[in-house]
Amino acid sequence: MSIAENVARVRAQMAQAALRWGRNPKEIKLCAATKMNDAQAVRQAIAAGVDCCGENRVQELTAKLSENAYAGAPVHFIGHLQTNKVKQVVGKVDLIQSVDSEHLLRAIDREA
Repeated sequence: MSIAENVARVRAQMAQAALRWGRNPKEIKLCAATKMNDAQAVRQAIAAGVDCCGENRVQELTAKLSENAYAGAPVHFIGHLQTNKVKQVVGKVDLIQSVDSEHLLRAIDREA
């Protein structure tokens, strides 16, 4: 199954679930975890209609950013962020989805 076919399948499932629960499918965002996919696959997912991309490894994030992989979609950092990697993430992503300590929150605040 191609990336575009997979995105379409997931979108259809999301729409069915949304309608079942009385929600507007257009109000629900599809954020794809792009871990272990190359820049070309990320670009294909965005072209297929993914609303945002989620990355949980700083090295992959920075490599894909250097290849302009996320053009056209917001980037979220998902998963655990180590304090020593805050400088590599802040200012490069649109959202950090998980902050698990006050210490990490302060480090993000200092860098932002």
